[in-house]
Amino acid sequence: MDALADILKKPLKELNPLYIIASEDRYILSDFKDKFVEKFVDEASRDFNLSYLEEEEAEEFAVLLKNQANTPPIFAERRFIIARTANYFTGKEKKEELLISLFSNFPETTIMLILVEGKIKNGLKIVEAAKKIGEVLTVSAPRFAELDKWIFNEFKKRGKEIDFEGVKFLEQIFSNNLQRLESEIEKIVLYKVEKQKISLDDLLEIISKDKLLEDSLVFNLTDALLQGKKAQAIRELKQMLDGGAIPLAILSTLNWQLRLLLSVKVLKKQGKTVAEIARILNSHQYPVKKCYQYSDKFSEDKLLGLLENLLEANYNIVTGRYNPELALEMAIIG
Repeated sequence: MDALADILKKPLKELNPLYIIASEDRYILSDFKDKFVEKFVDEASRDFNLSYLEEEEAEEFAVLLKNQANTPPIFAERRFIIARTANYFTGKEKKEELLISLFSNFPETTIMLILVEGKIKNGLKIVEAAKKIGEVLTVSAPRFAELDKWIFNEFKKRGKEIDFEGVKFLEQIFSNNLQRLESEIEKIVLYKVEKQKISLDDLLEIISKDKLLEDSLVFNLTDALLQGKKAQAIRELKQMLDGGAIPLAILSTLNWQLRLLLSVKVLKKQGKTVAEIARILNSHQYPVKKCYQYSDKFSEDKLLGLLENLLEANYNIVTGRYNPELALEMAIIG
């Protein structure tokens, strides 16, 4: 992750025209994207000179990316493009010619950041073409002493300290899942706003390990569903069921999470802040903020489709048409 910090330390005039950042941790990609925009893209020109492109939401991803790259900036020296893909640069997508041609004749006025969800496959023509004009980096979530430092710094950013036992407890529960860690740290700080130093005892007051693990599994299941990772979602479901979770309780929690995510997404598009959305929905700011940060990754149609599947599963369970476990699996498979 030091390589990402080095990029953010550069002045704008020293940036490469192209950065390709790959990671299997979505938090790392999203966090770097936010910091990159904040550092380099002038807020006043973001409506005109900053474009976002998601591969899963664009049928002609390569065509759109090339067209946007060749669009000149408006009243500025640089145009910025941020794209996210899970297929290009990994060997999954075979039609690479358009992007190779773009990298071979890249416009001087464009700076492009491509976030790759997965592993870069070195040796591909498209990867080699990208390296000629920019940087191609693969970043993993921190572990061991580096993870200790990351957790300490997350508390420090929020004006808090945490003892070493508390750090190790969080690592034991969440490993190096940065997105989950960041969410729980936010929750802990909100609950212990009056305390300067957070201890292990404070953490144990806020959360019980069994409940935390259950919440983590539900979150993992929701995340897998939203990403379309059906096999992973089935594994998460079976793990919860094997642990004694009640199918209707799982269904209820999934339904609540997806409905909140959809509501936050709609209100965010209307320009509402986290505080305003929490007030409108009569909800605590913690889950609203979490959905606010997450909502741009998925379309309204995707969320509505999943909610329809859950509604059908609920009908199948309460009418006895299928046993609860099978009904949930059918909802996940879609």
